[in-house]
Amino acid sequence: MTKKLNKTLALTAAGMLCLFNTLPAQAAPAKSEMEQLKQQVQQLLQQNQQLNQRLTEMEKKQLPAPTATAEATPPEHEVARNKAVIEEEVARQLKEKGGQRINDFVTLSGSIEGDYKLGKDFAGTHTSAFVLDTVELIMDVKVTDWATGKIVVDYDGDDEDRLYIDEAHITLGKTESFPFFLTGGKVYAPFGDFSTNMIQDPLTLTLGEIVEKGAIAGFEHNGFTGTVFAYNGIDENDPADPDPKNDTINGYGASLAYSYEKEEAAVNAGISWVNNIASSGGISDWLPTASNGETMLSESVSGLSLNLGGKYGPFSLLTEYTTALDSFTAAELPYGAGEGAEPRAWNSELAYTTALLNKETVFAIGYQKSWEAVALALPEQRYSTSAAMNIFDGTTVILEYYLDKDYSLSDGGTDDDGYGFTTRLAYEF
Repeated sequence: MTKKLNKTLALTAAGMLCLFNTLPAQAAPAKSEMEQLKQQVQQLLQQNQQLNQRLTEMEKKQLPAPTATAEATPPEHEVARNKAVIEEEVARQLKEKGGQRINDFVTLSGSIEGDYKLGKDFAGTHTSAFVLDTVELIMDVKVTDWATGKIVVDYDGDDEDRLYIDEAHITLGKTESFPFFLTGGKVYAPFGDFSTNMIQDPLTLTLGEIVEKGAIAGFEHNGFTGTVFAYNGIDENDPADPDPKNDTINGYGASLAYSYEKEEAAVNAGISWVNNIASSGGISDWLPTASNGETMLSESVSGLSLNLGGKYGPFSLLTEYTTALDSFTAAELPYGAGEGAEPRAWNSELAYTTALLNKETVFAIGYQKSWEAVALALPEQRYSTSAAMNIFDGTTVILEYYLDKDYSLSDGGTDDDGYGFTTRLAYEF
């Protein structure tokens, strides 16, 4: 359009100049009129140039924005890299939350542990076996921020070869906003800490771990956690009663713990008390039973547990002491020459974390001791060492060796030694 208009104006001006030049002299207008006409033509040409310039500028402004070029589009390798970064971040967040989501409310996690074991017991019997030690499925349910549920299904491959519900409970509370909470169901009573770097359970756990149907009320604030709890425990009963019944809520206790972590340093400590330590599996399994299968216990025996741990850089230390605060009867847990036992246990471990072949590796050594626990089939002393390497995400290889020393003959033991070596392949998801 611009070119056409420019051409028209130019031809018009040129035609007028030619007409003026070809007019005969006798028909020519007066000189003053001719000068005015020439000035008008010159003005018309200038206006034509100005109009042409303005039209050119208007066309530049109205040109459509340039389309995205190949350089403006992210290359394929950048798209793939960004996708990988996003997927890695999603996987990291899922790992922090403890598993893979089944739906909007349920997260599934768990572990599988296979062992190869060989060793010698206090009787001098040598054994070796492949063992499926653990198969565990954990379902965490969270429909709202103020109520959560947890179900843990375990496989027991040692003796009974069975599946069972290890935990199943509901927790009311949101400690990030409100410090108090309430948990009810089948729970681990908050008695003792029982942390370890070893494959074998610490002697403190064997002595004090309580898993029962009950309720826990507590609070979490500024690193402190306090609880009071009650559960279905073992009733005191008359030894002369052939059919006692353990059908009342008679177990209770309290605990207080503190933890603090800053950069590479951390510390934790705890104290807990329970009115009847006989409810722990490591003790109740050895108590006498009545004809109806109920556990016989003439009087409750309270228990106390103390733990202290710390970490600095690659080093970490943990210690724990668990004890009965009174003696059982000789008929229930004998010790020595016709006396009742007051069992106690100690565990201490030192660990060092490093990178070996670019894989996180933990080396640990430990020492454990028990007192008056020969009737519970516990060693008097245990020396242990282990090495655990995280070979892949969620996959760990662990090697452990321990040496046990039994009680003396006068205390009811064999005065012999035993040992065990375990290779474990563990997979967590």
